[in-house]
Amino acid sequence: MALGVNIVDRGAAGDLFFRVVDVTCDNSYPAGGWAITPAQLGFGANGVVYQVQTPGVKDGFFLEYDSSTAKLKVRDASGAANTLSPEITTVTLMNNKVIRLIAWGKGQG
Repeated sequence: MALGVNIVDRGAAGDLFFRVVDVTCDNSYPAGGWAITPAQLGFGANGVVYQVQTPGVKDGFFLEYDSSTAKLKVRDASGAANTLSPEITTVTLMNNKVIRLIAWGKGQG
């Protein structure tokens, strides 16, 4: 199963565009996170993604978008104090969970 991506809303602020996107997670979380393309986020094949805002914590997991790799990462929030929360390894933990993101970028799709 692949990530399900649904664009909920679109808009602009100055010369930047934003997309409100619901991502339905699958049961095949790869090490390093799920790859998400500008086209999936509604910016077209040649679009550019500048920032993706995540809800932070969802159901005990930290969510982050790594702009250097264009991947959505999930970390386990139950780690010890003063340690880096580990990336999840059990692929079923996020299966069918819906994450709402706000993506900022340029391009039309």
